[in-house]
Amino acid sequence: MTDRDRKLIEAARQVFARYGVAKTTMADIAREAGVARQTLYNAYAGKDEVLRAAVRLSMAETDAAVQDAWATCDGLEAHLDAFFRLVPLGWYDFARTSPEAAELLEGVHRVAAEELAEAARDWATRFTALLERNLPEGHPVRPQVAVLGDFIYASSINAKYGVDSRKALEDRLEMLKASVLALVGQDRAA
Repeated sequence: MTDRDRKLIEAARQVFARYGVAKTTMADIAREAGVARQTLYNAYAGKDEVLRAAVRLSMAETDAAVQDAWATCDGLEAHLDAFFRLVPLGWYDFARTSPEAAELLEGVHRVAAEELAEAARDWATRFTALLERNLPEGHPVRPQVAVLGDFIYASSINAKYGVDSRKALEDRLEMLKASVLALVGQDRAA
């Protein structure tokens, strides 16, 4: 990604967070980036394309942060904690800074559904591999490890719906972690 594209996408993320997707215009993004509107149009055909690029950049940054955290983790519980902190809780914290959080979430899902679906498949695969490394041969869950990998990702991402506080989301994620660890027969760290 060029410096110019990063500047445009960073500006777009700020404006989308401030106004939501529906109210954001290309002029708003160009103004925030300090460029002419035509410069923005030369890089991106329209607002939806800018949003998809912003989602891809955000996902790449989050992915890198999780991979860095996982490089120092030992065991399934630590991996789950790192993922929960950086992904569902990270998204929750970001969304709470936006006065248009609900509309932003809806807009991202509407415009970037393909990118989100690809990320879901990638994370389900990563969780499956993580489980395979942490389950002994012959473990009763092993035949369903891919289903469990998908379940962990989907449940953690969807845990944000209907919560009224960060604490409520943390509690849901703790319950998910405890359930997964019990299912695979691992004790929780003290």
